Amino acid sequence: MKTKTLTTLLLFSSITYNAFSQFNLSITKYKWGIGASLGNVEVDDPQWNSWGYAKGNFYNFGDITNKSFSVSITPKYFIRKDVLLRLEFGIAKINLKYYWDSNAHLASNNSPTTDIINQNIQQNIYKFIPGVQWNFLSGKSIEAYLGMTVSYLHYSEMKYENHRELRLLINDSITGGLDDKATATGGFAVGAGAFTGANIYLQKHISLGAEISYSILYYDIGDTFSGEVVWLHNQAPSQTYSYFCSYKGFQSSTILASINLSAWF
Repeated sequence: MKTKTLTTLLLFSSITYNAFSQFNLSITKYKWGIGASLGNVEVDDPQWNSWGYAKGNFYNFGDITNKSFSVSITPKYFIRKDVLLRLEFGIAKINLKYYWDSNAHLASNNSPTTDIINQNIQQNIYKFIPGVQWNFLSGKSIEAYLGMTVSYLHYSEMKYENHRELRLLINDSITGGLDDKATATGGFAVGAGAFTGANIYLQKHISLGAEISYSILYYDIGDTFSGEVVWLHNQAPSQTYSYFCSYKGFQSSTILASINLSAWF
Protein backbone atom coordinates (compact mmCIF):
# COMPACT_ATOMS: atom_id res chain seq x y z
CA MET A 1 0.00 0.00 0.00
CA LYS A 2 2.77 2.42 0.94
CA THR A 3 4.78 1.69 -2.24
CA LYS A 4 1.70 2.03 -4.44
CA THR A 5 0.81 5.36 -2.86
CA LEU A 6 4.29 6.83 -3.21
CA THR A 7 4.40 5.70 -6.83
CA THR A 8 1.08 7.47 -7.44
CA LEU A 9 2.38 10.69 -5.88
CA LEU A 10 5.56 10.64 -8.00
CA LEU A 11 3.57 9.88 -11.16
CA PHE A 12 1.20 12.77 -10.45
CA SER A 13 4.16 15.15 -9.99
CA SER A 14 5.82 13.91 -13.18
CA ILE A 15 2.65 14.37 -15.26
CA THR A 16 2.17 17.85 -13.82
CA TYR A 17 5.76 18.78 -14.65
CA ASN A 18 5.59 17.49 -18.21
CA ALA A 19 2.28 19.23 -18.84
CA PHE A 20 3.36 22.64 -17.61
CA SER A 21 7.14 22.82 -18.13
CA GLN A 22 6.65 25.00 -21.19
CA PHE A 23 5.56 27.92 -18.99
CA ASN A 24 8.13 30.51 -18.16
CA LEU A 25 8.88 30.82 -14.45
CA SER A 26 7.47 34.25 -13.90
CA ILE A 27 4.55 34.10 -11.48
CA THR A 28 4.42 37.16 -9.27
CA LYS A 29 5.27 36.07 -5.72
CA TYR A 30 3.41 37.05 -2.60
CA LYS A 31 4.11 36.74 1.10
CA TRP A 32 0.73 35.35 2.21
CA GLY A 33 -1.99 33.13 0.90
CA ILE A 34 -5.12 31.49 2.26
CA GLY A 35 -6.91 28.55 0.71
CA ALA A 36 -10.33 26.94 1.15
CA SER A 37 -10.63 23.28 0.11
CA LEU A 38 -13.28 20.62 -0.33
CA GLY A 39 -12.24 16.97 -0.34
CA ASN A 40 -13.30 13.35 -0.18
CA VAL A 41 -13.40 11.24 2.99
CA GLU A 42 -12.76 7.52 3.30
CA VAL A 43 -13.33 5.55 6.50
CA ASP A 44 -10.13 3.82 7.64
CA ASP A 45 -9.97 0.44 9.40
CA PRO A 46 -9.21 1.98 12.83
CA GLN A 47 -12.58 3.77 12.73
CA TRP A 48 -14.47 0.65 11.71
CA ASN A 49 -12.75 -1.28 14.49
CA SER A 50 -13.88 1.26 17.09
CA TRP A 51 -17.53 1.19 16.00
CA GLY A 52 -18.59 -2.09 17.60
CA TYR A 53 -21.27 -4.14 15.87
CA ALA A 54 -22.36 -1.08 13.83
CA LYS A 55 -19.73 -2.15 11.29
CA GLY A 56 -21.21 -5.63 10.91
CA ASN A 57 -24.75 -4.31 10.62
CA PHE A 58 -23.78 -1.98 7.80
CA TYR A 59 -22.35 -4.84 5.75
CA ASN A 60 -25.18 -7.33 6.33
CA PHE A 61 -27.53 -6.01 3.65
CA GLY A 62 -27.15 -3.38 0.93
CA ASP A 63 -24.65 -0.90 -0.37
CA ILE A 64 -23.48 1.98 1.80
CA THR A 65 -24.25 5.51 0.66
CA ASN A 66 -21.31 7.70 1.63
CA LYS A 67 -22.35 11.33 2.08
CA SER A 68 -19.14 12.27 3.92
CA PHE A 69 -17.10 15.33 3.03
CA SER A 70 -14.13 17.36 4.27
CA VAL A 71 -13.61 21.15 4.34
CA SER A 72 -10.45 23.03 5.35
CA ILE A 73 -8.97 26.51 5.63
CA THR A 74 -5.20 26.71 5.06
CA PRO A 75 -3.16 29.90 5.68
CA LYS A 76 0.19 29.90 3.82
CA TYR A 77 3.35 31.97 4.23
CA PHE A 78 6.36 32.19 1.91
CA ILE A 79 9.62 31.81 3.84
CA ARG A 80 11.53 32.09 0.55
CA LYS A 81 10.70 32.38 -3.14
CA ASP A 82 9.59 28.77 -3.65
CA VAL A 83 8.99 27.45 -0.11
CA LEU A 84 5.84 27.98 1.97
CA LEU A 85 4.80 27.15 5.49
CA ARG A 86 1.14 26.10 5.65
CA LEU A 87 -1.24 25.32 8.48
CA GLU A 88 -4.46 23.43 7.71
CA PHE A 89 -7.49 23.67 9.99
CA GLY A 90 -10.32 21.41 8.89
CA ILE A 91 -13.23 19.14 9.68
CA ALA A 92 -14.22 15.88 8.03
CA LYS A 93 -17.85 14.89 8.55
CA ILE A 94 -18.49 11.15 8.34
CA ASN A 95 -22.06 10.44 7.22
CA LEU A 96 -22.82 6.87 6.11
CA LYS A 97 -26.36 5.72 5.27
CA TYR A 98 -28.28 2.94 3.67
CA TYR A 99 -31.88 1.92 3.11
CA TRP A 100 -33.07 -1.67 2.67
CA ASP A 101 -36.53 -2.93 1.73
CA SER A 102 -36.69 -6.73 1.52
CA ASN A 103 -39.87 -6.71 -0.56
CA ALA A 104 -38.24 -4.57 -3.24
CA HIS A 105 -35.55 -7.23 -3.65
CA LEU A 106 -37.90 -10.21 -4.18
CA ALA A 107 -38.69 -11.63 -7.62
CA SER A 108 -42.33 -10.57 -7.11
CA ASN A 109 -44.04 -8.20 -4.69
CA ASN A 110 -46.54 -10.76 -3.40
CA SER A 111 -44.88 -11.24 -0.03
CA PRO A 112 -47.36 -10.48 2.79
CA THR A 113 -44.68 -8.65 4.81
CA THR A 114 -41.68 -6.44 4.20
CA ASP A 115 -38.56 -5.78 6.27
CA ILE A 116 -37.39 -2.14 6.08
CA ILE A 117 -34.05 -0.99 7.55
CA ASN A 118 -32.61 2.51 7.81
CA GLN A 119 -29.14 2.94 9.33
CA ASN A 120 -26.89 5.94 9.84
CA ILE A 121 -23.37 6.53 11.21
CA GLN A 122 -22.07 10.04 11.94
CA GLN A 123 -18.72 11.21 13.30
CA ASN A 124 -16.60 14.36 13.04
CA ILE A 125 -12.82 14.47 12.56
CA TYR A 126 -11.13 17.76 13.46
CA LYS A 127 -7.83 18.28 11.62
CA PHE A 128 -4.74 20.29 12.57
CA ILE A 129 -2.05 19.75 9.90
CA PRO A 130 1.11 21.92 9.67
CA GLY A 131 3.28 21.44 6.60
CA VAL A 132 6.05 22.67 4.33
CA GLN A 133 5.35 23.16 0.61
CA TRP A 134 7.93 23.41 -2.18
CA ASN A 135 6.87 24.92 -5.51
CA PHE A 136 9.12 22.98 -7.86
CA LEU A 137 7.57 24.54 -10.97
CA SER A 138 6.18 28.07 -11.40
CA GLY A 139 4.93 29.31 -14.74
CA LYS A 140 3.14 32.38 -15.97
CA SER A 141 -0.22 31.07 -14.80
CA ILE A 142 0.48 27.62 -13.34
CA GLU A 143 2.51 26.18 -10.50
CA ALA A 144 3.12 22.61 -9.33
CA TYR A 145 4.20 21.67 -5.82
CA LEU A 146 4.80 18.92 -3.30
CA GLY A 147 5.48 18.82 0.41
CA MET A 148 5.43 17.12 3.80
CA THR A 149 3.06 17.40 6.75
CA VAL A 150 2.63 16.37 10.35
CA SER A 151 -0.93 15.67 11.46
CA TYR A 152 -3.09 15.72 14.57
CA LEU A 153 -6.65 14.44 14.16
CA HIS A 154 -9.32 14.48 16.86
CA TYR A 155 -12.24 12.05 16.50
CA SER A 156 -15.56 12.97 18.08
CA GLU A 157 -17.96 10.44 19.53
CA MET A 158 -19.55 8.25 16.84
CA LYS A 159 -23.36 8.16 16.71
CA TYR A 160 -25.16 5.13 15.31
CA GLU A 161 -28.88 4.71 14.58
CA ASN A 162 -30.72 1.66 13.28
CA HIS A 163 -34.48 1.83 12.65
CA ARG A 164 -36.01 -1.47 11.54
CA GLU A 165 -39.69 -2.14 10.74
CA LEU A 166 -41.56 -5.34 9.87
CA ARG A 167 -44.70 -4.27 8.01
CA LEU A 168 -47.81 -6.15 6.92
CA LEU A 169 -48.35 -5.07 3.32
CA ILE A 170 -52.09 -5.65 3.18
CA ASN A 171 -52.76 -2.71 5.52
CA ASP A 172 -49.25 -1.22 5.90
CA SER A 173 -49.21 -1.86 9.65
CA ILE A 174 -46.09 -2.42 11.79
CA THR A 175 -45.87 -5.95 13.18
CA GLY A 176 -42.39 -5.70 14.71
CA GLY A 177 -39.00 -4.07 14.57
CA LEU A 178 -36.67 -1.98 16.71
CA ASP A 179 -35.01 1.36 17.30
CA ASP A 180 -31.33 0.98 18.17
CA LYS A 181 -29.29 4.05 19.12
CA ALA A 182 -25.65 3.77 20.18
CA THR A 183 -22.44 5.75 20.59
CA ALA A 184 -18.76 4.83 20.34
CA THR A 185 -15.91 6.68 22.04
CA GLY A 186 -13.74 8.88 19.81
CA GLY A 187 -9.99 9.42 20.09
CA PHE A 188 -7.05 10.83 18.18
CA ALA A 189 -4.43 10.11 15.53
CA VAL A 190 -0.97 11.62 14.97
CA GLY A 191 1.52 11.09 12.18
CA ALA A 192 3.26 12.38 9.06
CA GLY A 193 2.37 12.56 5.40
CA ALA A 194 3.10 13.85 1.92
CA PHE A 195 1.13 15.80 -0.66
CA THR A 196 1.40 17.04 -4.22
CA GLY A 197 -0.74 19.28 -6.38
CA ALA A 198 -1.02 22.11 -8.88
CA ASN A 199 -2.58 25.60 -9.01
CA ILE A 200 -3.94 27.48 -12.01
CA TYR A 201 -4.03 31.27 -11.56
CA LEU A 202 -7.41 32.58 -12.68
CA GLN A 203 -6.14 36.11 -12.18
CA LYS A 204 -3.32 37.86 -10.33
CA HIS A 205 -4.52 37.12 -6.79
CA ILE A 206 -6.76 34.04 -7.22
CA SER A 207 -5.82 30.43 -7.99
CA LEU A 208 -7.78 27.21 -8.42
CA GLY A 209 -5.99 23.99 -7.52
CA ALA A 210 -6.16 20.24 -6.96
CA GLU A 211 -4.19 18.17 -4.45
CA ILE A 212 -3.71 14.58 -3.32
CA SER A 213 -2.31 13.55 0.07
CA TYR A 214 -1.28 10.48 2.02
CA SER A 215 -0.33 9.85 5.67
CA ILE A 216 0.94 7.22 8.07
CA LEU A 217 -0.77 7.68 11.43
CA TYR A 218 -0.73 6.28 14.94
CA TYR A 219 -4.33 5.83 16.12
CA ASP A 220 -5.72 5.70 19.64
CA ILE A 221 -9.43 5.56 18.96
CA GLY A 222 -12.42 3.96 20.67
CA ASP A 223 -13.08 2.60 24.13
CA THR A 224 -16.76 1.95 24.83
CA PHE A 225 -19.58 1.08 22.44
CA SER A 226 -22.93 1.43 24.23
CA GLY A 227 -26.57 1.93 23.38
CA GLU A 228 -30.20 1.00 23.87
CA VAL A 229 -32.64 -1.08 21.82
CA VAL A 230 -36.36 -0.24 21.99
CA TRP A 231 -38.64 -2.92 20.53
CA LEU A 232 -41.55 -1.87 18.32
CA HIS A 233 -45.10 -3.24 18.54
CA ASN A 234 -44.67 -5.39 21.64
CA GLN A 235 -44.39 -5.00 25.39
CA ALA A 236 -40.81 -6.26 25.75
CA PRO A 237 -38.63 -3.95 27.88
CA SER A 238 -35.90 -1.96 26.23
CA GLN A 239 -32.41 -3.47 26.28
CA THR A 240 -29.22 -1.55 27.11
CA TYR A 241 -25.73 -2.78 26.26
CA SER A 242 -22.12 -1.71 26.62
CA TYR A 243 -18.79 -3.30 25.72
CA PHE A 244 -15.19 -2.42 24.91
CA CYS A 245 -13.89 -1.93 21.36
CA SER A 246 -10.93 0.14 20.21
CA TYR A 247 -7.93 0.40 17.90
CA LYS A 248 -4.38 1.35 18.85
CA GLY A 249 -1.52 1.20 16.39
CA PHE A 250 -0.08 2.46 13.11
CA GLN A 251 -2.06 2.47 9.89
CA SER A 252 -1.52 4.02 6.45
CA SER A 253 -4.33 6.23 5.18
CA THR A 254 -6.14 6.09 1.88
CA ILE A 255 -5.13 8.62 -0.79
CA LEU A 256 -7.30 11.70 -0.30
CA ALA A 257 -8.09 14.19 -3.05
CA SER A 258 -9.27 17.79 -2.75
CA ILE A 259 -9.93 20.90 -4.81
CA ASN A 260 -9.08 24.34 -3.46
CA LEU A 261 -9.52 28.03 -4.12
CA SER A 262 -6.76 30.33 -2.84
CA ALA A 263 -6.24 34.08 -2.48
CA TRP A 264 -2.71 35.57 -2.49
CA PHE A 265 -1.52 38.85 -0.95
